[in-house]
Amino acid sequence: MRMRNLAWLLLAASMLLAQPPSPSPPQNPAASAGQADVVRAQPIGSMSDLMVKIIYPSSDAVFYITTRQPKTEAEWGELQGKTLALAESANLLMMPGRARDQDRWMQDAKLMLDAGRAAFRAARAKDMNALEALNDQLYTSCTSCHQHYRPNYGRRSTPDAPAQAAPVAPPAAGAPAAPSAQASRPAPPASPAPSIVGRWRLLSAEDLRADGSVARYPWGQHPVGSIVVERGACYLQIMSSDTPSFSAGTTAPGEQMKTTLLSSYIAYSGPCVIDETAGSVTLKVEAAWRPDYVGTEQKRFFRFDNGKLLFGPAPGSGRGGTEPLTRRLTLERVQ
Repeated sequence: MRMRNLAWLLLAASMLLAQPPSPSPPQNPAASAGQADVVRAQPIGSMSDLMVKIIYPSSDAVFYITTRQPKTEAEWGELQGKTLALAESANLLMMPGRARDQDRWMQDAKLMLDAGRAAFRAARAKDMNALEALNDQLYTSCTSCHQHYRPNYGRRSTPDAPAQAAPVAPPAAGAPAAPSAQASRPAPPASPAPSIVGRWRLLSAEDLRADGSVARYPWGQHPVGSIVVERGACYLQIMSSDTPSFSAGTTAPGEQMKTTLLSSYIAYSGPCVIDETAGSVTLKVEAAWRPDYVGTEQKRFFRFDNGKLLFGPAPGSGRGGTEPLTRRLTLERVQ
């Protein structure tokens, strides 16, 4: 009896195994197509947009923390937003479509990510000492990337010394002539374009007419001054070297000195954005010799001529009576 039952069980199992498998339910073609459409991150603005509109303003919040210390909860919240934007900007630099390579670029972006993350944490903790201590770390992350990927960053233009061609022995009779040294030698690398970044000493200050002639010397013929452009900030100072004379009269010498100071001295400073292509510097004035200058935005233009920096406001923006004048400062590099 047991053998008969075992035989029936084996027969039933064999019949089940012999049946074809049940067909799988049909897949939805639309669902399959949807799974294939992978959403990928895409850059929207240019690299210049990212730098000028996000990274520069957010990094300035750290660079100038000693002069922009938050006082209220709202100001601390604004600082937290800027430091968060700074940290996340490093991630934007590393995304496909923006990363120049997967080696040096990523290392430089990582430096900025570390500095931005630390700044965000310090802002949340309202730790002023930690924020001040991050200044150099953030500056290093910026300059490292600029030195590697921004052409001619911080370099001066230096003329290439002419190479001396080695004497060439005449070819043997019947042998093909060797190519000339001029033809075989690779072309020397182009001289790096000059940059306004650095320290400049004033040589002259002139107000020019439309024909190029000098209408006046605003600080005399021997002015003293300098322009410093470093770490995203600009500083300008000019004064007359002529010794003023004060007349004896009803006006006290101290008052005469104050009046003379406004016409013989100028100084202002603040964070700035440089556009090397357009040859312009836009400076947000934080400190100035005149209170009405503070808080304004000053745009200046520059170009280079035989190693000298020519600097000034827009052409024709000055006035000498009814005559339009162009102010031109000529400076030489100090370092």
